[in-house]
Amino acid sequence: MKLKLTAILTAAVLLICGTAAVRAAVYTVEKPTNGDTVYIAGDPDMYPIEYYDARDKEYKGILPELYKKISADSGIDFSYINSGTTNQQYRLAKNKQVEMVSAHAKGDVDYLESEVHILTYDKSGKEIELCVGFTSIAPDDVVNTVSSALQSASAEEVLRLSVETAVANSPNDFPYWLLFVILGLVVLIAVLTILLLMRRKKEKLAKQDRLADPVTGIGNSLYFEEWYKNFISPASSALYYIAYIGIDVQRVLQYADAAVSEEIQIYAASEIAAETGESDFCARISDGRFALAFGAPVEDLAKEYIERVLARLNRFNGDVITKYHVTFQAGVFHLNEPNIPCEKALFNARQGFYHARKTGAPYVFTDAKLLKREEYVRGLKQKLREALDEKEFRLYVQYIFDGKGKVACGAEALSRWDSPEDGVIPPTEYIQMLETAEMIDVLDFYILEECCRTLQEWRQTPKQNLWLSCNMTRITLSDAHFPERFREIVQKYDFDIGKLVIEITEDALAESEKQVMNNIAVCKQMGCRVALDDFGCGYSSLKDLNDYPIDIIKIDRELIIESNKEKGKQLLRGVIQLSHFLGIQALCEGVETEEEMAVSVEAGCDYIQGYLLARTNPADEQSVERGITFL
Repeated sequence: MKLKLTAILTAAVLLICGTAAVRAAVYTVEKPTNGDTVYIAGDPDMYPIEYYDARDKEYKGILPELYKKISADSGIDFSYINSGTTNQQYRLAKNKQVEMVSAHAKGDVDYLESEVHILTYDKSGKEIELCVGFTSIAPDDVVNTVSSALQSASAEEVLRLSVETAVANSPNDFPYWLLFVILGLVVLIAVLTILLLMRRKKEKLAKQDRLADPVTGIGNSLYFEEWYKNFISPASSALYYIAYIGIDVQRVLQYADAAVSEEIQIYAASEIAAETGESDFCARISDGRFALAFGAPVEDLAKEYIERVLARLNRFNGDVITKYHVTFQAGVFHLNEPNIPCEKALFNARQGFYHARKTGAPYVFTDAKLLKREEYVRGLKQKLREALDEKEFRLYVQYIFDGKGKVACGAEALSRWDSPEDGVIPPTEYIQMLETAEMIDVLDFYILEECCRTLQEWRQTPKQNLWLSCNMTRITLSDAHFPERFREIVQKYDFDIGKLVIEITEDALAESEKQVMNNIAVCKQMGCRVALDDFGCGYSSLKDLNDYPIDIIKIDRELIIESNKEKGKQLLRGVIQLSHFLGIQALCEGVETEEEMAVSVEAGCDYIQGYLLARTNPADEQSVERGITFL
């Protein structure tokens, strides 16, 4: 009779749920995963909820069938451990040999992280709370899935009836009507599983949206962090390299629109993804920036890999890359130590990328030497930022005179670092520090504000007619946000903006010409004049006079020194005459002797600047003004 009933029950289960209901599924979630088979400690004598069938040498009952159904639908593989007629739940839980402790009375098994209450039933006048428990090694997805399947009022009612029937009847007296109870439970499980699958699908879609980059369709920064955390283990980290790949989006936007920038990045995402192997992964982590984790046994092969990736990226058929030489570059960091956090690995790879941009190299591998230098730069930045915040940089001026050297008509704004520890530090020592720390623009805008404040203060003094020139470096003038910052500073003060001269350093027009040109145009539109510094040497050229709206050229001291020879004298005169022919005024700078003064006056320059007429002093120092006649 029992064999017949078992056959009927098995047939009923197969008819309702299909053959998948009685098979054990393989654990096949998408990577990343640390998942494995979930081991269960069962009670061999909890009929019909759960019991050990010595003849078939396996656990049977309502809960085992439920686990099989959950396995079929979720992909979680359940396996009873140490199957036999002796209850070993307590020992297996204590030794952390199982993730789950199946049917047991509450309080009977210690060392459980959590318990799910299944039902409460009466046995010989004693109230029993039946539970399924989880140890501390149980994965969260197992806990959530099994708990959801068991925690429902309907399931509890069916289980309660089954247990009460089992208490009143032995297996040999098992009633036929229990078949319908079991079938009802199977139907309930099927419905509950559908609801669980719908919820899991919704959660999966939400997670996919959260981890997907909307522009390119590959993963985003959160996706990369999750894969990094779950896929790269301490044992395998030494085989991995992290690449930080990027393109200068701002430069792309100088020559094209946002649609072209997006097209390039979509292309890059597809090419990077095409190069990733089974154990690699990639993501777009910000605008124009991609992260790639790839495996390579030695650095030479890692170099070949990144060269191949960059070659694919720089084959883009758009005009921006081919015409304007905007290329992808990369920094690569080897995970040479275990347990390096994702954030640190990306930071180290990014340092290599920045160094590649500075040097023009296609890629740079970040090593200990480079990281040490970057640490020094970060410390330098902090020191300089504190100095700027504490206003340790002071405004100095050197007055500029008319072409006869008689009347001061303007001044050049200069800076000095008045350090509490080291005293007054000249620009030759700290300008390079600021450039190394990528903070020269901070000083430029700082001095610009000091110039505006000074011009406002001069309005009520004998210097009210002086103009003041403010140096701007190439880096500052190449900034796409220059116009907003410039306007914000200038409009805070009340002065004649026609007395503010923007003085461009000699290499300012050598790179990013379109952006520099746009920013110069903003200065001109607001009423400023523009001067070209150190004309006659370095990067300045005659072409600059034709291409850019220059009002004043400052002739470099080297030409003044060479004017003690007849050929040099004629060259100086010719440069000044050419500038006048183009409607540009000429200033001779670095005049230090009476002879240089006489040659400059004879050549017909408009302005003279140098130690012979006035030295560099603090802008607020009054003593230097004695003997100077102001315009």
